[in-house]
Amino acid sequence: LVVAACAAAPALAFGPVDVDATLPLYSKYVWRGMNQTNDYVLQPSLDAGLFGFTLGVWGNMDLSDVNDLKGEFTEIDYKLAYKLGLPFVQLDAGFLWYDYPKHERDNTAEFYLSATASVLLSPSLAVYQDIDKFKGAYWLASIGHGFQMGESYQLDMTAGLGLGSEGYIKGYFPVDPDLPWNPDYSNGASITDFYIDARLPFHPIPFLTVAPSVTWTSLIGDPKDSVASVPDGGAYSGKTDNFFWGLSAVFSF
Repeated sequence: LVVAACAAAPALAFGPVDVDATLPLYSKYVWRGMNQTNDYVLQPSLDAGLFGFTLGVWGNMDLSDVNDLKGEFTEIDYKLAYKLGLPFVQLDAGFLWYDYPKHERDNTAEFYLSATASVLLSPSLAVYQDIDKFKGAYWLASIGHGFQMGESYQLDMTAGLGLGSEGYIKGYFPVDPDLPWNPDYSNGASITDFYIDARLPFHPIPFLTVAPSVTWTSLIGDPKDSVASVPDGGAYSGKTDNFFWGLSAVFSF
């Protein structure tokens, strides 16, 4: 993906199309607090934007045999989105298709809508509504701030809190009758996860941003109880708390 974007750069740099090619390396793949791959992964992506619309593709490649899929893409996501900038708020809406080449029964799709206010801490609220497999909703509230570290560096800090509907929790954290303890989802929606992320982007050359990062995530409530009851190596590696680092390179044209 990166090579293709670089090859297209001469034509795109002077046109109306914005292209971002990203190549991140992470020590784990954690999604919404769920440990998908408990070892190193590559997550390349390619986005093309025109008149507020964005078309993108993202993938996760395992770099170890922790899931017996070394060197293979375990997930490929496709995105169609639209961004609208208003005086005090930015609105984003889009469609996501999640494709799992080795587990096609888990394929699903979501619509999402988010709003970010242009005020102190840039508060943001997003909702993702599953329309295929789970028919549940996931809400994410987050804040962020950049701390100037010098003329060329800025430390970007972000924190977020997730909440899932009853359908979302039942879909991603199903009850296992063989376990000695089973979660009770009778209360409906529940807080699901919390994260803190810190990254330090810098620009060694034009068109390139390099950003080392560290992230801590934690499952909360019913999801935490469900995953904690699974032996290590089971669902989401039996881990309710995860700390991982990353290094990403973003090519923008």
